[in-house]
Amino acid sequence: MGNTLELIKTEIRDLLPYKIDETCCPIKLDANENPYPLPDELREKVNKALSEVLLNRYPDPDARELKGLISHWLSVPEEFLMLGNGSDELIQAILIATSWGSPTVVVPSPTFSMYKITGLAVGHRVLEIPLDKSFDIDPAAVIDACGRERAKVVFLSTPNNPTGNRFSDDKVLEVVKGSHALVVVDEAYGDFSGKTLVPYLKENMNLIILKTLSKIGMAGLRLGIMAANPDLINELDKVRLPYNINSLSQAVAAVLLNNMDAINGQIDAIIPERERVYRALRDLDGVTPYPSEANFILFKVRDADDLHKRLVEKGILIRNLNRPGRLENCMRVTVGTPEENGALLGAMAKLLINA
Repeated sequence: MGNTLELIKTEIRDLLPYKIDETCCPIKLDANENPYPLPDELREKVNKALSEVLLNRYPDPDARELKGLISHWLSVPEEFLMLGNGSDELIQAILIATSWGSPTVVVPSPTFSMYKITGLAVGHRVLEIPLDKSFDIDPAAVIDACGRERAKVVFLSTPNNPTGNRFSDDKVLEVVKGSHALVVVDEAYGDFSGKTLVPYLKENMNLIILKTLSKIGMAGLRLGIMAANPDLINELDKVRLPYNINSLSQAVAAVLLNNMDAINGQIDAIIPERERVYRALRDLDGVTPYPSEANFILFKVRDADDLHKRLVEKGILIRNLNRPGRLENCMRVTVGTPEENGALLGAMAKLLINA
């Protein structure tokens, strides 16, 4: 018998998987989650909705009630929407649907690693275009790469993960109008910037916008949203797996979307905390934070590996992004509660003095 692993295509065997840090710490600021739990009154409504779910029945395959609520929330017609089991499933669907011929996907660097991982997994060549010194995109370079390589897809995360900055509408739209590729604008963190490209959907057939409920307090639901031209949605929907949004997620999401005042209040609490943490990091010796419109802040230190290790020893987990290149000695911290942020800043101040 031959080596069973040879049945797995080379591109998969060569991949480095997406790593989840499962280090157990009392203060967890590594995953860009909303740090606030649901208010008790809203939790009771969620529990009631869950108690009414018929688990012996399949979920609504089209999630019609949920899609209607999202349509109202985003001011997007229902026929423009497709839902996924997290944005990751929608990213995968786009890449599978465009994986014919000799496909190429263009991504900025650095950005969310799943664009590259999923692209390689389904057979795309991945072309990375470096961001400039301000972590901004060069539209001309992206458009040139798309034309030269006949790219089928461009991913632009804005605000960008892990850098936190939002690319300007003009630059993104320049890419949309200047390339033949599908331009996927991932607005996972858009709720923390208060800005969106949704109004440009109707006039741009090749524009796709991704949203998620994960970053604003519903990470456990795994609910991603795609908005695009209905003709494009109809084609991409053929790749979607049946019953992909489970009944429990549909029920809970419906409750929360009917009670967005509570969620919006939490977003409104996170934004000023982000600015406070940024200013405090800027005042620490040896720390260079970068401006953010997301719910996290990227910053550079002298020795990220050492600082990460010593913060974990103090029960604080943030994301260590240290690797050669633009992210050397960089770390990313999620904006937590005022108490969590205070603990982080206090620990960093002491550790950096003793470094």
